[in-house]
Amino acid sequence: MAQARRKHRESVSSRPGARARAAIALTLAAVFAGAALAQTVEFITPRQLATALGPTAVELRVDLPPGAKVDRLELRVDAQPWLTLKAPPWQAVFDAGDGSSGHRIDAVLHLVDGRTARASLHTSPLHIDASLEVDLVNLYPLVLDPSGTYVTGLTREDFRVSEDGESQSIERFTTVQRPLRVAIVIDTSLSMARGERLQNAKGAALSFLDLLQPQDDALVVTFADDVRLAQEITKDQDLLARAIEGAEAQGGTALYDAIWRTSRRLEEFDGRRVMVLLSDGRDEAANGFEPGSLHTLEEAQLQALRSEVMIFAIGLGRDLDREYAREWTRPSGAVSGSSGVSLQSILESLARRSGGRLLLSPSPARLRKAFAAVADDLRHQYSLAYAPRNDAKDGKYRRIEVSVPGRTVEVIVRQGYFAAGS
Repeated sequence: MAQARRKHRESVSSRPGARARAAIALTLAAVFAGAALAQTVEFITPRQLATALGPTAVELRVDLPPGAKVDRLELRVDAQPWLTLKAPPWQAVFDAGDGSSGHRIDAVLHLVDGRTARASLHTSPLHIDASLEVDLVNLYPLVLDPSGTYVTGLTREDFRVSEDGESQSIERFTTVQRPLRVAIVIDTSLSMARGERLQNAKGAALSFLDLLQPQDDALVVTFADDVRLAQEITKDQDLLARAIEGAEAQGGTALYDAIWRTSRRLEEFDGRRVMVLLSDGRDEAANGFEPGSLHTLEEAQLQALRSEVMIFAIGLGRDLDREYAREWTRPSGAVSGSSGVSLQSILESLARRSGGRLLLSPSPARLRKAFAAVADDLRHQYSLAYAPRNDAKDGKYRRIEVSVPGRTVEVIVRQGYFAAGS
């Protein structure tokens, strides 16, 4: 009987009239669905072919047909996944970079019933002059009052910037945060096996992932005798979490190699490049009698500066200001023997010169608080840029000073950069 019914259906569907009616029904359904969603999603800002420079507000209007519900709104920039929004407001901030090139932004609205609607626009590159090349120096100052409280509400006019002592004109200023690329760099040497050090470090790093914004991405690096890229750059927090959870304590401490290699990995990103470094500041092999790294402290620090990476160092351990680095870390010209360089001063120098901060965690139990403080700092940074008056492409180091005249504040920002080479 079942076979007879199947043959009957096959014979009916094979009739020319049945095939024509089915084709017409499918065509009408497609036309109806397309018409219903024709004006469902559209860009409000930016305008089509508008010039986009730096952090750029993106806003869309979503007008739903009666009874329709949104599942998600997917955004792409230059054909690459950027952001997924689940509910209004349908807004985000897109980092258009230095404006040297235009971008295509696509929006795909998915309804619960499976229908979709699309919208797209192109932004235009910034054309100042056909023969003029502008290289902006991007800065992300953090401003604190004497009590350590964040100073908010400042404007472009409040800041002064100088390069090698010469005043500079601020070309771009915003309080809208540019996207982050964060390298979470964790010391997994044998010293981390003591007590609950590594377990607490993992828990704190996992909680830090929850504080990242949808437009941010991250990577995970661990270091012991060697430096290991545990997870490549991704926005997938599950992959990042698995890499953190898989860290195991072993071997020595290749601290300077970790900083050098991670800085190189971050340098291609056009946005805020951040390294969150968890360590006690001591670089040494497992035997304790030789360096743990092939690179020196100075080489690691110079690479972070060249790559324009902000280092937020979390110093784990008590009395880091009274513990000293091994002899191979001593400054040039120092006498043989004790380096005279405290572990705290090493981490402090790495952080401050790059525009980050050192946060101390005397005990593993306080690591979560230290990671949260890093996220808080990143949320309170200003963003400004200037075109250097000195346009020589000589590859030399330029000193930067940023101040807020008339206020008793501390400005934390990178202290210089290397000019492009010719």
